[in-house]
Amino acid sequence: MLEDRRSEILRALVEEHIRTGEPVSSRAVVERSRLSVSSATVRNDLAALEQEGYAVQPHTSAGRVPTANAYRYYVDHLGRGRLLHTTQEKIHRFFEGVHLELSKLLKATSDLLVEITDLPAVVVAPGVALNRVRALHVVQVTADQILVVVVTEGGRVLQQRGRVRVAVTPSEVEEAQRLVAETAVGEELGGALGVDEAGLGELDEPTKEAALTITDCLHLAAAGGTEVFVGGTQKMGSVWDLSTVQRVLDILEREAEVMTMLAGVSGASVQLGADLDADDIDLAVVSKTYDASGEAGSVGVVGPMRMNYKKAVSAVEEVSRELEEQIGSRSE
Repeated sequence: MLEDRRSEILRALVEEHIRTGEPVSSRAVVERSRLSVSSATVRNDLAALEQEGYAVQPHTSAGRVPTANAYRYYVDHLGRGRLLHTTQEKIHRFFEGVHLELSKLLKATSDLLVEITDLPAVVVAPGVALNRVRALHVVQVTADQILVVVVTEGGRVLQQRGRVRVAVTPSEVEEAQRLVAETAVGEELGGALGVDEAGLGELDEPTKEAALTITDCLHLAAAGGTEVFVGGTQKMGSVWDLSTVQRVLDILEREAEVMTMLAGVSGASVQLGADLDADDIDLAVVSKTYDASGEAGSVGVVGPMRMNYKKAVSAVEEVSRELEEQIGSRSE
């Protein structure tokens, strides 16, 4: 760890560069820091920080810019903060007043994070395998196709199409739905759901095939891809140049990469450049996982390394906590 004076100079350097986006002079560091030292002393310490890999000087006469190492040190040692009371109240009022189906809630949550942080935000829905089935509905689409709609106790609404191997009538579909629902409702979606062998043997062929198709749809719904909600992509142009915007958009369009980026520990996770296998991109991700009936989801914001970490970390932590409470109250 750096000595106290250099730590304070590094903090001032990072925060002034976050504020202005420009190289920071020794005079600006003196004004922002809590130190009673001369500009000459600060210049010497900045030169030492540069040698240690915490700062660079774009031009001989220019100030200095923090490196990825400086941002990492700042986040790990110096960057904690608290949200304004008005922002905390805004988050609390949002979750207190929102009454939306879970997917719509998660999309609205991403928009809330954008509004609070002025950064693009990502919310990854929790898995559904451990969610218990609250209701099961089956809609006949054609003579041999059905649409299975599952409502979980966690508030998820899942749809899965299936094809029955034989033509079925509405009454046969209704009977198959009733039989499967008897065993599925109240059980975990990822469990062994369906009509037992003895029950299947007593059914006529169309009803049996419809019941098997419904069961297959339940398992497909449990194993289906996780929903990812991205908000605030219009903010990208204000924080990155066009080429970087395109590269970040390419990452966000790949669901697996987004889920890997946002998979973190129980506390807030801050990943910078190389942590994301993107050390050639000016990219930082602040994220936190939340629990939903035993399944984990994630919330986070993405931006340049020159982001306001105090605000971003505090916002992600507070939104994650409120979202977890909101989802938990739905399962009670």
